[in-house]
Amino acid sequence: RERFLDEAEKWLSDKDFSIISGVSLNDFYSKNGDSEVLTKYKNFERALREEIASFRRNESHTGTSFNLNFNEGTPLEIERTLLRLRWQFIESLEEGHFFDLEILILHFLKVQVLERLLSFNREKGTAVFDKLCEVAG
Repeated sequence: RERFLDEAEKWLSDKDFSIISGVSLNDFYSKNGDSEVLTKYKNFERALREEIASFRRNESHTGTSFNLNFNEGTPLEIERTLLRLRWQFIESLEEGHFFDLEILILHFLKVQVLERLLSFNREKGTAVFDKLCEVAG
């Protein structure tokens, strides 16, 4: 993420860099002035999160828009599936863009997907889990 932003800052105007540096994979609230691709991504992310929330509330999941089955697989496998869905959606938005600000926004979102994927670490995860079990116990 930092390397991407460092390089982007060299080549972009202050205004464009401000837009890029404010893009977050986890931001799903549309703002006035968001680019078209960012608005589409945020709408996708909001719909995905609404489906996850619906599952957590034990609501019916027949015919979901994302074909997700949260009862199959480990939490890590499910998280990877969610990241794959995000990646595929971001790629679908790249069509028709060559090298403009919107393609940079999409690439930065993909950098964040990769960053999240690469953050999974069995030892650290086990340590956090064990610590939470101690507190709960």
